[in-house]
Amino acid sequence: MTLEEFTKIIVCYGAQSDRWPAAVRDAAIDLTATSTEAQNLLAEYVQLEALLDQQQVPDFPNLESRILSQTLPARNHALIDRLINWLLPATSVRLLWRPVLAASLPLFFGIVVGNFFSFGVDVEAIETAEYWEDELYMLSLNDYSEAP
Repeated sequence: MTLEEFTKIIVCYGAQSDRWPAAVRDAAIDLTATSTEAQNLLAEYVQLEALLDQQQVPDFPNLESRILSQTLPARNHALIDRLINWLLPATSVRLLWRPVLAASLPLFFGIVVGNFFSFGVDVEAIETAEYWEDELYMLSLNDYSEAP
C-alpha cells in the first residue's frame, strides 16, 4: 500500500482502523507499523477527530416549526398551464372575453389573409371569362350517378 492510498482511506473512513474496509485494513495497519510518515498522518487525523468531537452543535429552538411554517415561493408553471389558465380562468366570470378572443382569432386571421392574398385566383380573369356560365351549365348536365 502506498502513502497516497493510505491517505485516501483515512480521509474517507477516519482514523480508527475498525472503520477501514476489511480488504485493505491489514495492509494499512502494516504501513502504519513500518512508515513514520503514515504514523504522523494517522496521529494528525486522530487529533483532528478529537477536536471535532469536542465541538458542540448549537441548539436551535423551534427550528422545525419555523421551517414548516414558512411560505413557499410561487411555483413556475409550464407554458401550457399558464396558457390554459389565461384562456379559462377559474377565478372570475368577468374574464370570459379571453376564450371568446381565442376562438375568434382564427376567423380574424382568415379574413386578413383572404383580403391580402389571391392564392392564384385572378379576379380580372373571372370577370372577363365569356364561357364561365357555359362551363357551369355543362357541369350540371353531366350524369354523376353510378351505373349499377
